[in-house]
Amino acid sequence: MAIDPNDYPNKVKQGLKADRDFKKFYYRFSYQGKSYKGIIDTADKPAWGKRDRIRFAETELERIRKAKREGVLSDKITMDKFMESHFARLPDTTWTKAKKSHYERYISPSIGKKPVVSLRQLHIKDNIAHQEKLGLSARTVKQTIEILNPAFKEAIANRLIVHNPMDGVRIKREKTKKIVSNASEELVRIYTAIEEEFGEDPFYYSLYMFALQGRRKSEILNLKWTDIGENYYILRDTKSGEEQKIFLPDAIKEKLEIFKMDTEYVFTSRRTGTRLVNIEKTTKKLKDKLGVEFSLHYLRNVIVSAMAESGLEAIYLSGALGHSDPNTITKYLTMNYMKGSKMASGLIDQVIKK
Repeated sequence: MAIDPNDYPNKVKQGLKADRDFKKFYYRFSYQGKSYKGIIDTADKPAWGKRDRIRFAETELERIRKAKREGVLSDKITMDKFMESHFARLPDTTWTKAKKSHYERYISPSIGKKPVVSLRQLHIKDNIAHQEKLGLSARTVKQTIEILNPAFKEAIANRLIVHNPMDGVRIKREKTKKIVSNASEELVRIYTAIEEEFGEDPFYYSLYMFALQGRRKSEILNLKWTDIGENYYILRDTKSGEEQKIFLPDAIKEKLEIFKMDTEYVFTSRRTGTRLVNIEKTTKKLKDKLGVEFSLHYLRNVIVSAMAESGLEAIYLSGALGHSDPNTITKYLTMNYMKGSKMASGLIDQVIKK
C-alpha cells in the first residue's frame, strides 16, 4: 500500500513525521542520490507513552540511516549478519538470549551463510526437518518459527525481501496442557496454602499471588519497580516478546507497598541484594503442604481449568495468561491484556473467596 504523507501531519524532526496519534512515523531521507522512505510502527507498544514512541522512532531512523550508509541492508547481506542486527534491537531479556542461543546452535549452521534474499520456504523446512532428526522436542523446534518469522517481517518492512519464507511453515506439537479435574477446588487449596505459608511475609506472598494470577516464573522475577503502575504492571520479558499491560489486584498492590525497597527488581534477594533467581526452596514448602507435584507451571494449568469451568471467554482467558495468538480464538481478534487480566483476576477472586 502506498504511503500518503498527508497522514503524518506532525513534524518530529527533519525527515521524520508522526501520525495524529503519534503511533506511526513516516521517514524520508536521501543517501548517495537514492531516496529512502518507510514507516516506523509503534502501535504494538500500547504501554508506551508519546515520549517513548518518539524516542524509539528517532533511534530507529538513525539505525536505518546507518544501515544504509554501511550497506547492512544490501541484497548481499547474509542471514547471520542480518540476525546479529535483529537481535541487537530486541530487549535485553532472558527470552531474547534464549532465542539467540537457539538460532546460533540450530539455525545458523544451515542457513546462516546464505543471503537473506535467497532464502525460500524449502530452506526453512529442511532446517526444521534437521532439528527433528536431532531429536529436539516440538516445543524446542517451534522456537525456529518464533525467531525467524518476526525477523523476516522486519526484512520485508525494510524492503530487503518481498515475501516471508515462513508463510505456511507449521510445527505439529503434542498437546501438553493438563486439564485439572475439580480445578476450582484445587485453586482454593493452593490459595489457602499460600495464605497459611506466606500470609505474614508480604515478599513471598505477593510473589506467589502473582503466580496465582497466571504469571510465569520469569515474568515475576524480572519485574522491576518501574514497571509497577497505579492499577497495572508492565511485563517486558514475555514469552511472546511483546510488552503487556496487566491488571494489578489491590491485594497484591498492598503487599508490594509494605516491602517496597530502593532496588531495581521487585523481587530482590534478601541475602545477596541481587535479583532473585531461585525459588525452589519456598516452592517446595507449598508442594509439601499440598501433597501434589506443585509448580508455577502446574498452577497455570489449574488456573486455565478453573476459569474454563467458570465460563470465562477464551479471548479473556488468553489475555490473562499472556498469549498473543492463542489457538482457541480467531487471529483477527485484538488481544486486550489489561481487560483480560482484570476479568480473570475478578473471577479468580470469586473462586478462592467463596
